[in-house]
Amino acid sequence: MPENSQTRSRRQSGLGALVRRIHFYAGMFIGPFLFVAAVSGALYAVAPSMESVVYRDILRAPESNTSVSLEEQVRAAHDEHPDLPIAQIWPSSEPGETTRVLLSDESVGEKRLRSVFVDPATAEVVGDEPTYSGLGELPMRFWISSLHENLHLGDPGALYSEMAASWMWFVALGGAYLWWRRTRSVSGSLRGIANTTPGSRKRMMNWHGVAGAWLLVAMIGLSITGITWSNVAGQNVSATVTALNWKAEPIATELAGSAAGSAEPLEAETIAAQSDRVVATAREEGLTGSLRLFPGEDTATAWQASERWVPYRLGSDAVSIDGANGEVVDRLPFAELPVFSKLTSWGIYMHMGIMFGLPLQILLCVAALAMAGLVVTGYVLWWKRRPTVGAPAGVPGPRGQLSGMDWAIIAIFLATVGTFLPLFGASLLAMLIVDRILVRRAQRSKQRSNRAAESATPRDREPVVAAAAP
Repeated sequence: MPENSQTRSRRQSGLGALVRRIHFYAGMFIGPFLFVAAVSGALYAVAPSMESVVYRDILRAPESNTSVSLEEQVRAAHDEHPDLPIAQIWPSSEPGETTRVLLSDESVGEKRLRSVFVDPATAEVVGDEPTYSGLGELPMRFWISSLHENLHLGDPGALYSEMAASWMWFVALGGAYLWWRRTRSVSGSLRGIANTTPGSRKRMMNWHGVAGAWLLVAMIGLSITGITWSNVAGQNVSATVTALNWKAEPIATELAGSAAGSAEPLEAETIAAQSDRVVATAREEGLTGSLRLFPGEDTATAWQASERWVPYRLGSDAVSIDGANGEVVDRLPFAELPVFSKLTSWGIYMHMGIMFGLPLQILLCVAALAMAGLVVTGYVLWWKRRPTVGAPAGVPGPRGQLSGMDWAIIAIFLATVGTFLPLFGASLLAMLIVDRILVRRAQRSKQRSNRAAESATPRDREPVVAAAAP
């Protein structure tokens, strides 16, 4: 074999063995984060449908072919809390759906609004609940969302989900590489399953590999979208998007000829009076389905109207409207957004189980539970191997030699990906240090064994022969 081929083979052997060991370390130490994220994610996936059932009495109203004006509905909602300013209005978009008027209320917590639900046929208030996020999550769904995001521990707890998201793509790709190197095909793994003893480590490893291969796309997609939401790496994503000019320009809301100094706050009475006109203009501009209306902050600011992200909606157009006369101030069609903004929106609403409704939620739930199963089978595989002499803590071998080029590749990877994903980079560096210590310890142990074997006397190596009977 030519020298360059030998060098390449050794490099592949060394890096391949390292990938296997890092996959093992990640399974052992990042596995708990992945497991909790997967189990809570399974619940999170079906939370929208659970919410529609639990809160049906306020989300739905008796179907009617007639309805009162939106102005009357907004007035009725505001009369429930006359001291609270109106933040948003979600008009009913179909028979049987209630109108939601969202009020700014510091008493319900930071970044939360108070939603008042109104029957559009009668303007009767049917409910009042705190809501969170642009999706208007109600208390039960928000509780599940917070569990998945930070285990109800605030920013410190959010580090768990960021750790899981930062590692999931690497674990998925590393596992796929190891599976492909071992079997080369799904059919090969399935034949391996059929030809192995039930309950054996080999059969479980084949199942582990096949399941991981099928889940590869889901794991990478959930990882990427999860990273965009994270506290630490998410800041790097935002900085990169800004630097590359991938961010969509906000829709213009400043009214022509208005002087900022003379602007006055928009009172609730004015908001209610302008609401029907704003909806009519939004419909004329082609906005369909369920809408979100944001009243102007003051008399110098236009309203914003946008299409809500609901099941089977693939885009969200927006317009800004002068509430006083119904004239359009600006348009922001989804089709004209930067590609990254579109991909981000699609990814987020896929991750949340919104885009394709219940079928997507079931698929995500099953995928999440399967991911949790991968973590469990990983621990079972380790237990079946168990630590033995020459395999510290059950770390898989062999331990191929890493060349200078290998270490350069590792350093570049840490300096780029590890810097962009700080929690991933710091934990990967710790794993590499531990791995180096364990490899050297194994090498010294092997050297001592070899020296002991070489120093044994011929007499020590002679076989013991039973004495012949006299």
